Amino acid sequence: MRLFLFGSALGGYLRNLLALRSFAVLCGLGGLFQVLDLLENSTDILSRGQGFAGIAHYTLLRSPSVLLQALPLAALLGAIFSFSTLSRQNEICAMRAAGLPFRRVLLALLPTAIVIGLLHGLLAEAVVPKSQKALTAWWASLPPSPDKDPDTELLWFRTGGAVVGVATVKPDGRRLDDIRIYRRDDLGRLLSRTVAARAEYVDGQWSLIDAVVTDLQAGSHAPLQAALPWDTRLKPADLMRLSASEPYVSGGLAAQVLAGSQSGTKTDAFYRTRIARAFSDPLAAIVMLLLATPVAIALTRGGAGGAQVLGALATGLVFLLINGLLSALGEAGTLAPLLAALIAPTLFVLLGLAFVYRLDRH
Repeated sequence: MRLFLFGSALGGYLRNLLALRSFAVLCGLGGLFQVLDLLENSTDILSRGQGFAGIAHYTLLRSPSVLLQALPLAALLGAIFSFSTLSRQNEICAMRAAGLPFRRVLLALLPTAIVIGLLHGLLAEAVVPKSQKALTAWWASLPPSPDKDPDTELLWFRTGGAVVGVATVKPDGRRLDDIRIYRRDDLGRLLSRTVAARAEYVDGQWSLIDAVVTDLQAGSHAPLQAALPWDTRLKPADLMRLSASEPYVSGGLAAQVLAGSQSGTKTDAFYRTRIARAFSDPLAAIVMLLLATPVAIALTRGGAGGAQVLGALATGLVFLLINGLLSALGEAGTLAPLLAALIAPTLFVLLGLAFVYRLDRH
């Protein structure tokens, strides 16, 4: 029957219903999250003399990150609203009376969920890294806020097998002040320590100014050197990213850090978990679609059906909470990265399939 096909008019109606509601919720949640973010940062932007044009520029660069945060919840609410609409208009009853199992309805909606998942991956791996890099560069170019004291704590990161500590990163990333470089062997034992007053990036090469190198194995140090070449793959853009207050780490960047072509400030477990999450996070849209299925039997006339809506919303929020907690365990090295990324999606997919099975049995 044409009714069972993805290309049917009914299938197109269902997919459009889910897509439009998910998009509307995404815009609403994104706007709300953006307002909350501006409440926290607009004063700092204005204190740096940027005015409302600066706020607009900040909003434009922050929007991809905000949409990425809102996307899983938008997928859940979009599915809840879609199933609620179908139930309220008795369309679910009509489809089941025509002999259409609910699992067929779900399969018809699956392409929309897959598109939402692909959008999540596109934002996370392509759009957000570029917008975050542009935001970091713009923020670093602004004059310092008179309301804040300069941060005197060292910025620590790894690059080329060495651990580096820097007191100050200039806005363009081409100069570092008060720098320390600790080199280790493959077993993690310290080999040498280099202390320099500053590092400068000129013509594609770093130079350490007023540097002293100490051989920790021999317990001796070389004389002060006015200029010492620093063999590192660091680029000014890398320093600007590392010095950001909350640098965004995509799966691609995490893979580059582990391969040694990029520098990072976190442990290997953190970057391995980020790689695993890059593959599992887009599955959240499918998980949310499955968790919203109990709403399909909610008859909202006279206020009935609210329990199914609240239950689906609570289940989706619990999924996000557990997924976040497991990811934190993986990033801390307590749980294997692959398990940290896949346990929650797997368990809640099985729970959603149980919901679908129950709906088809009744």
